[in-house]
Amino acid sequence: MTDYEVTCGYTEEVSMARFIYISVGGIVACVGCICNIILLYLFTFRQLANSPPQLYPAILAFLDTLLCFFFLMIFVVDVNMIYNKSEYLFLLFHRYIIVTFCTAKLVQFLIPYMLMLGTLERYTWIDNKHNKMAILQPKYRPFTLGGLVLGAIMLRVPSALALKITDFPKCPDFFRTLAVDVEEWAQVSTLYTIHDVYGIACLQTFCPFLCLMVLNLVIVNKLAKIDAQQFPTKEMKGSPTRRKRSRVLSSLRITKLQITSTVRNAIYTMVAIVSTYLISNSLHILLTLLEVTKASVLVDENDPYKASLLYTLLGDAVSILYMISSAVRILIYTYCNPAIRHQLFSFFGVRKDRKDSDQSRIIIASPLLIEGILSDSV
Repeated sequence: MTDYEVTCGYTEEVSMARFIYISVGGIVACVGCICNIILLYLFTFRQLANSPPQLYPAILAFLDTLLCFFFLMIFVVDVNMIYNKSEYLFLLFHRYIIVTFCTAKLVQFLIPYMLMLGTLERYTWIDNKHNKMAILQPKYRPFTLGGLVLGAIMLRVPSALALKITDFPKCPDFFRTLAVDVEEWAQVSTLYTIHDVYGIACLQTFCPFLCLMVLNLVIVNKLAKIDAQQFPTKEMKGSPTRRKRSRVLSSLRITKLQITSTVRNAIYTMVAIVSTYLISNSLHILLTLLEVTKASVLVDENDPYKASLLYTLLGDAVSILYMISSAVRILIYTYCNPAIRHQLFSFFGVRKDRKDSDQSRIIIASPLLIEGILSDSV
């Protein structure tokens, strides 16, 4: 290890290409903040008749707003201060980065669990169990949310306490004289390593991915069974695989479901939202595996205190995908849910003379979910 590596803080390369795509991401994040604030207003002050409660979608919109805002505070400021050589931004950044980073991690932790609560609630509405599960009843929802937030904070506290800002006064590069570092006790503690590397990775990345995948497969499969029971279709000529595939795909058509339209649209909207999260989380799982195994490809071969290009690109891609999935929620709501679409048009003062026709709309489900059901049916 050279003297330069010892006396300088950890850093990442900021090329012109990275500066451009992070800046574009910053514009998307600004739009996402505004759109999610609008959704939060609609879910809070404009209740939809005969639909599942909007509490969890409202909290999700609030978390999405924070996630987009933190993308600006962390990535956009970080890239701009290095690329534009702004000493003022560099000093300001290191004053707030630990609190901002820890809060962003808390928000990122809460989002998949909020998706799970929302998905479970919608499932109970099509399965007629919304009066049987205590955690989904209105009087217990505040306790459910409070317990979830409190548990997430307790899990993230050790990670927050382990971070510090280290000063490197002898470093010749001003933009490496300050860096986020880990406390010495955290570096030598096996218990902390197990908690931060394996425990958090499992609870924040792997478990939500599996649970959301299973919940959405169950929901789509439930809709398929409702369709099969209420509208038996004629057997098609051909192989059993072709007949089953046709039955599954036809069950996704919303014209064949005998449930309240607002409930149906809320279910489809949640499935679409979860699908975008699953796509984002897939890349996060890959990055987490590389970090847990301490893969050498994540570190620059010439400077151990510098991230490799692959690590930088993967980290940016994960953060941008999460941010985009949060920013485009309003598009999913607008496309999948006519009631929310009407509220949005009303909010912006736009009149729509032609009635929305749901008769030809197909549920938005990711190819991954559909292929999963087809493979289980074969």
